[in-house]
Amino acid sequence: MNGFEIRKSNKMRDILNAALQLFSRKGIKDVSISEISKSANVSQVSIYNYFGSKENLARQVYFKLMDDTMRDLESLVKSELSFKEKITKMRSISSEAGNNFNEIFSQVEFVNDPLIKQFLDEYGETKTIPLFMKLIDQGKLEGSLDKDISSESILIYIRAINQALMSNLNKKIQIDLGKLFFYGLFGSSDQLID
Repeated sequence: MNGFEIRKSNKMRDILNAALQLFSRKGIKDVSISEISKSANVSQVSIYNYFGSKENLARQVYFKLMDDTMRDLESLVKSELSFKEKITKMRSISSEAGNNFNEIFSQVEFVNDPLIKQFLDEYGETKTIPLFMKLIDQGKLEGSLDKDISSESILIYIRAINQALMSNLNKKIQIDLGKLFFYGLFGSSDQLID
């Protein structure tokens, strides 16, 4: 990268970080481009040049949060921890990420945004599902998961839960679905099959 590209990349990072902090505190609707520009120490024109609109900036913040969460999950899955330890930590990471997403994006209809839908579909196919398949393979190898359940069945299950989570459900139901996803009907990691 040349000097111009480095400065541009740094400015974009600063804008995304400032927007994330402000959106987290005040919500997207109550944050102005002017506030973001002051916080990021860039001009409003730079924000419009790089992101086009506040709505697109909010999308990019959403994508950044997804990437940050995925990096944490990928590191976890690559770690030397047991399947059960990974599931417990994954539940914590997913819960925290879900809270962050709900706090920031609950005011706007991101789930119905066609660009967000497309992003999530592609993200699921290229990142989320392969990551879960690695974890599931480990669970089967360690005997924590039923080896007779096919990968195709597991994929259908993951997609069904994901589809349900993407609809406008109240927070309690989302939490319950997350528990069902990670622990099934047993209810906790303590009762996972040995």
